[in-house]
Amino acid sequence: MKTNPVVTRFVVIGVALVLAGCATAPEPAVKYVSPSAPGGVAGTGIESQDIGAAAQKAAVSILALPQIVKAEKPPIILITPVTNRSASPVDTDLYTVKLRGILMQYSSDKVRFLARDTSWNTNNYEQQLRKEGAVQPGAARNAATYDYILTAELRGISEASNRGRSEYFLVAFKLVDMNDLLLWEDQYEIKKQGHDSSIYR
Repeated sequence: MKTNPVVTRFVVIGVALVLAGCATAPEPAVKYVSPSAPGGVAGTGIESQDIGAAAQKAAVSILALPQIVKAEKPPIILITPVTNRSASPVDTDLYTVKLRGILMQYSSDKVRFLARDTSWNTNNYEQQLRKEGAVQPGAARNAATYDYILTAELRGISEASNRGRSEYFLVAFKLVDMNDLLLWEDQYEIKKQGHDSSIYR
């Protein structure tokens, strides 16, 4: 029995189309992921989700303070640059910007934030304003000054062996007033283990 060439051609084309439809599309070279989710190339260092989580915890805690909630006027907070005392390379400016952004997001007009160029010597500038009488707590102000100053410090402990690597980080937040009285302190802990080969920049 002879096979019809036309039928054979249609069968071949149909099989080819079915196989093409079953083929998996190639994975894109780059894809978007949520900044709050662990990355596929995550290491044992500080990641974007760690920065966001620590900043959010601090923001929620600060905005629940009686000094903030019961204030007659929205207090002014000066956020100083985050200090990195760990061995892990961290963009501290990113931490500071993220913390300020989350505080702004959650503040609901409960607090105000004083903008100072981080390249200035903040303490010396504030002292100069006070000596000149430009700023006084609770008085009319010719130049804005802070009611509270928010500091954050990152510390860490690293351990490594032939079985892998372990990193412990502590983010310590402090809120002090103009008289350097400590009003609030909170901490955020991070501990990671793994075979870390990631490079942080």
